[in-house]
Amino acid sequence: METINESNPSEAAPEREGYVPRPGWQVWSARIGLVLFLLLVTAQIVNIARGGL
Repeated sequence: METINESNPSEAAPEREGYVPRPGWQVWSARIGLVLFLLLVTAQIVNIARGGL
């Protein structure tokens, strides 16, 4: 009797390709988004520290 683990491995798990890096525009968009987010958080903290509106 053949178990699931002993079946043809090519059917159970498809062939995985190697590492494919993300396109440059995605990397730079993420970096710019992170900087904008950190600026927003910093502005909110400064606003709270100054007593609000």
